[in-house]
Amino acid sequence: MGFKIVIYKGEKCWLIYQYDSGYCEIKKEGFSLNRIELVHMSELIEEKREKQD
Repeated sequence: MGFKIVIYKGEKCWLIYQYDSGYCEIKKEGFSLNRIELVHMSELIEEKREKQD
């Protein structure tokens, strides 16, 4: 299962779960799954990935 990569406060994070309320669980890259944060989607920036051929 792949996670979506997002930017939160200038750091790359994995989007773990998104709730209907607009909040989501994220994990900063390099940290364990025990360090999950709850933030609102409006605080995140979707990382743009370049298309690979």
